[in-house]
Amino acid sequence: MVLALGPPPASAQQADSTLKDTTSLPPVVVTGVRLPTVRELARGLAGRTATLDVQALDARGVRSLADALEQLPGVTTSDELGATAQLDVSLRGFQVSPVIGLPQGVTVYVDGVRANEPDAHEVNFDLLPLEDVERVDVVYGPSVLLGRNALGAAVNLVTRRGGVPASRELEASAGSWGRYELKAHAGARHGVWDYYVGARYEHETGWRQDTRSRIGTLFAKVGLLNGTWDATLSYSGADNRIYQAGSLPESLVVARPDSNFTGGDYFAPRSHLVTFNAQRLIGTTQLALNAFGRSLESEQFNVNFVGEDSRQRNTTRAGGGAMQLSGKVPLGRRGLRWLAGADADYEHVAVRIFAVPGSTAPDSLTESVRTNQVNAGAFAGANLEVVPRLTATLAARYDWIRVPFEDLIDTAQSGLNIFRRLSPRAGLTWTSGRGHEVFASASRGFRAPAVVELGCADPQAACPLPFALGPDPALRPVVATTYELGWHYHAPHGGLDASADAYRTDVRDDIFFIASTVTGGYFQNIGATRRQGLELALQWIGSTGARAYANYGYTRATFETTARLATTRDSTGETVTPGDVLPIVPDTRINAGLAVPLVDGRAAMSGLSLVVGLDARYVGHQWLRGDEDNATSRLSDYTVADLSLTLAWRELELRCTAGNLFDRRYYSFGTFAENPTAPGTPVQRWLTPGPPRHVQVSLSTDF
Repeated sequence: MVLALGPPPASAQQADSTLKDTTSLPPVVVTGVRLPTVRELARGLAGRTATLDVQALDARGVRSLADALEQLPGVTTSDELGATAQLDVSLRGFQVSPVIGLPQGVTVYVDGVRANEPDAHEVNFDLLPLEDVERVDVVYGPSVLLGRNALGAAVNLVTRRGGVPASRELEASAGSWGRYELKAHAGARHGVWDYYVGARYEHETGWRQDTRSRIGTLFAKVGLLNGTWDATLSYSGADNRIYQAGSLPESLVVARPDSNFTGGDYFAPRSHLVTFNAQRLIGTTQLALNAFGRSLESEQFNVNFVGEDSRQRNTTRAGGGAMQLSGKVPLGRRGLRWLAGADADYEHVAVRIFAVPGSTAPDSLTESVRTNQVNAGAFAGANLEVVPRLTATLAARYDWIRVPFEDLIDTAQSGLNIFRRLSPRAGLTWTSGRGHEVFASASRGFRAPAVVELGCADPQAACPLPFALGPDPALRPVVATTYELGWHYHAPHGGLDASADAYRTDVRDDIFFIASTVTGGYFQNIGATRRQGLELALQWIGSTGARAYANYGYTRATFETTARLATTRDSTGETVTPGDVLPIVPDTRINAGLAVPLVDGRAAMSGLSLVVGLDARYVGHQWLRGDEDNATSRLSDYTVADLSLTLAWRELELRCTAGNLFDRRYYSFGTFAENPTAPGTPVQRWLTPGPPRHVQVSLSTDF
């Protein structure tokens, strides 16, 4: 199944056409090992996929992967850190976020290389080269072929490469709150060689106090495409500093939403990633190879209103590779398509936490731990057209994960954890030949506990934040089983695209960070949780370039067991029972948009074109984090609209956007914490406000 938001690229159009006759398909083609193409996913995994192409990304001027994913039904963003470049994403009730401590359930890849950090499985969206991405592929549910830890979905960013004709573009933009951005890219192909280079620099003062940010990224790729090999070697680097405002006490956020309760918090990462991908056709078998090396140095500084400030320094070194084989075996008049491979990687993580006295005294080292984690896996899958237009799919993946824990201050605290798991997937897909497709699938995936979770899992010894790590009682891996039924329609001659999906995911041994005080807590397994819902999507593209879309997502994420949890709301704790709703997961999410060409450049004598676009999103009520038993009031629902105006003439394009057009005041995140500025230091609701109305103007040119 292919769901394209925006005009589909040529590859997606070809994918739709090949679904009509699976027996005539050429051998499997991959774009990065462990990354099947949209065509292969459509015919092979029997589940919902979505593709965000470069046109859709550029049209909305998205700044991060969180912004991009928000176009999909049932996806919601929230802002725990108070930094627009570090939003949290909820997809089918699973989280993917830069926040350490959240139960991450979505895996992100860049050209087949895992981007989730090994310390806590978080994703630093600001490090991803979104400006240099050709498309974003989303595979829903446990993705047994793509890798571990994908409970709700796996997301892969496919980067650009040079082609014909050559492309060169410069763009400069400026907007509210002292924001300006400079971007440039160039790419071309000469004979069997091609290249692509992209660079970006962004600076922003921030709409809240002391929330300036600086983001600088560089991406480069060289490729070889001849009769034997299709290979690329790429580099992605980032050097950023992002200041974070966090949440505010409810009384303060109402009076002064631009405040910063503890100004000075920041995140400063520096990353480097080198990736090699190669493909070769050997007879009727496709060989794909992948290798990568990655380094990350990061500093997280936290200002504490009470007690000493803290500084956390992380060092990550990772490397690995994978090999994948795929092909087709004739079986009578039909063919069996198969895919098999293996991958392995090594991850070195060192975490040091310092207490910062706040005077001329030097920082004091309080924690120093490291791990040398080894991950290995093997996967295989096959699909067979059982009868005309009905295809059956079977796939499985086996993972082996070794997580040693070494305490460099107290060697007696060291320990070792090993996890093993087989994850299967099965499904059926029926195609009508007239644009309709129906599928049903069942799949299972798992997530091994991260280093931070394993080192902070003792209820009798809560970890002061950021974390005091040690070999606490072992956590069990999270296991998710998903059942999905879907329908998709793509008009044979284009123009209309519609889909409907119903799903249910039963999760066993989910891992939550339980806050026992305002500055401490621990991780623990929860017996059972569930995510279930409905997703509807409709898109229409007119012959004149007009485009309209509407998405609806209903998500119900609940506890399915009775558990006693710690909460800052009550020192005696809270009891969750089956049916209690998980926090920061809205039940309803609706988004819709319309783009209309007021002047059609193809028909105008001058070549001038003018397009106006309006996008709106509605987000339903959400329970606050720390209210897992649903005892207090929820965050209010809200609606936000954005307006864009794009003027193009020859090689020039001028785009003006207005975010939060009607200046709606809303809150995307809420929790509970003590307020040391109020008499008696009471526990209060803390909320993160959304940004007010803001504008941005950008000018780009091709040369």
